[in-house]
Amino acid sequence: MRDWRNFVEALVDLDSRVTVFFGQNGQGKTNLLEAAYFLLGFRSFRTSSTSDLIRWGRDAGRLEGRIVLQGLERKLTVEIAVGRRRTELDGKAVRRDSSSLEGAGVVVFGPGDLQLPKGPASERRRAVDRAVFAVRRPYFKEASEFERALKGRNGILRRGEWSAELLESYDEALARVGARIVVRRRGVVSALAPLFEEVFLDIHGDLSASIRYRSDPRVEEATAEDEIADALRAGLAAERANDARRGFTGFGPQTDDLEMLLGSRPAREHGSQGQLRTMVLALKIAELKHASERNGEAPLLLLDDVASELDEERRSRLFGTIAHMACQTLITMTEREHLPDLQERKDWLVSGGEIRPC
Repeated sequence: MRDWRNFVEALVDLDSRVTVFFGQNGQGKTNLLEAAYFLLGFRSFRTSSTSDLIRWGRDAGRLEGRIVLQGLERKLTVEIAVGRRRTELDGKAVRRDSSSLEGAGVVVFGPGDLQLPKGPASERRRAVDRAVFAVRRPYFKEASEFERALKGRNGILRRGEWSAELLESYDEALARVGARIVVRRRGVVSALAPLFEEVFLDIHGDLSASIRYRSDPRVEEATAEDEIADALRAGLAAERANDARRGFTGFGPQTDDLEMLLGSRPAREHGSQGQLRTMVLALKIAELKHASERNGEAPLLLLDDVASELDEERRSRLFGTIAHMACQTLITMTEREHLPDLQERKDWLVSGGEIRPC
């Protein structure tokens, strides 16, 4: 890392199994995980602003990492500046949806995820999108295309300067790529659902839990991608007057949600703190297992100070899964006593933007 967040320059030798970063809050531990996530996914899990990632007072930053992918050692580099990013694989320009990076999955689990059942729907959609990204890199391009079309449509609605023909052109783009977004999200949630139910039931044997991807009823009735596109197109047309009045698009995948149920009841309204945390843990373990199955190898797992937020039983469940799957894991912690014994572990102390082995 060079001029990344609060790091001037740092070289980190990661263990093939578990690397632990200790230190007090605000020293840069999460910045290290963010660097690893950005190197593989070409985006941050914390911010959409490139300028936030560059060290204060500098105009550019750089990441470089060596990865083993499909049995081959490769070198990834990322150079960022305000409004600009250059990514290379073995010295050649590469896009984040490139087939040469298929299998480079990454799963992140942070304290904010523990609020997922009670948090806003946007956070649950983001969690679903990250689960899709972990197994399907072209989804980067699909999601970006949808966001551009949505931003453009909202822009002309806010300005109030539009014609029916102009809105119809945006509706067509939103319906076409939006249908693909719904298909991808539905697919990953359907794959995660049985894994999620199994893990949750294993911890809470007397209670069941389930997840389901929810859309507007007009969209949920459609199954095939072209049928979903037709439903989106019709819904956008039907809601056009409402959208014009409120100045934004209120129909489409950007309003969908991940439904989380305890038994037959909404978890956010009826779950205890322990039950809700078990649900999030089960969801992350399901995501980890699904990515491993789909990619043919375990993804990189990033655990950002979650061990201290989980009780002993849930910590044991999480680290037991990690040990069984043998995935490479990067962990941040403030207190070592919350971390169980793990084989093949390398520890680093992080303090004031500096890192040293300990």
